Amino acid sequence: MTSKTPSENNYWVRSGSYVFLQRISIFIFGFGSYFFLVRYFPQAEFGVWALFVVITSIIEMSRSAFIQNAFVKFYSQPEVDKGKLAVASLFLNFASNVTFIVLMLLLIPVLKDFWKAPEIGSLIIWYSITSTILVPLTQLNYLEQASHSFKGIFWSAVARQGFFFGSVLIAYLFIPNLSLSAFAAIQSFCALLGLFVAWKLSSRFLLEIPNVKQLKIDWLVVKDLFRFGKYILGTGLTSSIGKSTDQVVLGSLSHSTVALYNSAIRIMNFIEIPTYSISNVVYPKIAERVNQEGKAAAGKLYEKSVTYMVAIILPIIITLLIFPEFILWITAGSKYTEAAPVLRMIAATAILFPFNVQVGSAFEVIGKPHVSFGMNSGANILNLVLNVILIFKFGIIGAAWATISTSVSLFVVSQIWLYNELEVNCLRIIQNLPSSYAVLYQEIVKKIKKFR
Repeated sequence: MTSKTPSENNYWVRSGSYVFLQRISIFIFGFGSYFFLVRYFPQAEFGVWALFVVITSIIEMSRSAFIQNAFVKFYSQPEVDKGKLAVASLFLNFASNVTFIVLMLLLIPVLKDFWKAPEIGSLIIWYSITSTILVPLTQLNYLEQASHSFKGIFWSAVARQGFFFGSVLIAYLFIPNLSLSAFAAIQSFCALLGLFVAWKLSSRFLLEIPNVKQLKIDWLVVKDLFRFGKYILGTGLTSSIGKSTDQVVLGSLSHSTVALYNSAIRIMNFIEIPTYSISNVVYPKIAERVNQEGKAAAGKLYEKSVTYMVAIILPIIITLLIFPEFILWITAGSKYTEAAPVLRMIAATAILFPFNVQVGSAFEVIGKPHVSFGMNSGANILNLVLNVILIFKFGIIGAAWATISTSVSLFVVSQIWLYNELEVNCLRIIQNLPSSYAVLYQEIVKKIKKFR
C-alpha cells in the first residue's frame, strides 16, 4: 500500500470536512423545513408538496449527474484546455435546463390528472425559475469541486437551504395559511441567494482558466462531454425516477398515503448523508488516480470508500430497526407512526446502499459509464414494474417490498460485474469493517485533542 503524503492527507481531511458539513447542513435545514411543513399543512396537502419535491429531485439529480461527473473527470486530465471545457460544460448545463423545463411544462396536464392535484402546475412554473438560477450556481460548484476545493459549495448550500428553513419557520410561527406556491416562490429567491454566495467564494477559480471570457463554444469538446455524460445522465435519470417511482405511483392512490410513505423515506436521509459525502470526496480522487495508475485504483478505492460508508451508517440502521415508531413520532408526529413497518423494511435493506451508490463512480472513471447505465436502467425498470404490481395489490407495504427487491437485485448483479472487471470483493469490505472503526476512533480522538 502506498503511503499518503501530508498534502494528500490534508486534502482528505479538509475536503471531507467541508463535504460532510455540507451534507449535514443540507440535511438539518432540509429536515427542519420538513419538520415544520409537515405540521403546517394537512396530511393530504403535504402529500402534494412531497410529490413536487419528487419532481424537482429527479431533475436536479439527473442534471447534476450529466454535467458534474463529466466536467470533473475531464478537468483532471493532463493538458486539457480548461477554458473550452468550462464553456462547453456551461452550454450543456443551460441546454439540459431548457430541455427539462419544456418537458415539465408539457407534463403539467398529465400530472394534474394522474395525481388529481391542480396545484402542481403553479409549483412547476415556479421551479422553472429556480432551475434556471441553478445553472450558473451549479457550474461554479462543479468548477470548485474539480479544483479540489469545497468551501464555496458548502456556504452556497448553507445560504440556499438555510434561508428556506428560516422562511418556513417564520411562516409556521407567524404566518398561517400560506399556499404551496408561496413556498415554491421562496425557493426561487433562496436559489438566487445561493448563487450570490457561490459567485463571491467560487468565482476566483475562473481566474485559473486562461481567457475564459473570450472563448467560444468548441463543439468537439461539447460532443466529448455529451458522449461521456449521456450515459451518466441516463443513469442519473433512471436512478432518480426509479428511486421515486414508489411515491409517484402512490400519488395516484391518495395524497395522504404519499405523505405517510414520505415520512419514512425522509428518515433514510440519515443514511444518505455520510454515503454521498464520502462519494463526493472520493470521486475526484478516483478520477485522478485512474488517470495516473490505471483502472486497478478504482477497485481499491471502491472497497475502501464502501467500507467507511458501511461502518458509519450501520449504527443508524440498527437504531431505525429497533425504534421506528419513536423516530417517526419525533420527526413527523403521531399521525405518521403507522408508517413504522415501512421504515423498518426499508432500513433493513439500506446496508446495501453504499455498495450500490458507488458502482456508478467506479465504472465512470474507467471509461465505462454505459455499464452502470445498463445496470441502473435494468434495476429501475424492475422497480417500476414491481411498484405498479405490488402497490396496487398491497398498497404502501407493496412499495417497500419493491424497494427491497430492487436493491438486492442491483447488489447481486453489480458485485458480480465489479469482481470480474476490477477484482472487487465485498467479503474484503466486511472483513475490513472492524479495522475501519479503529481508524475512525483514532481520527475522532485526534480531533478532540486538537481542540483542547
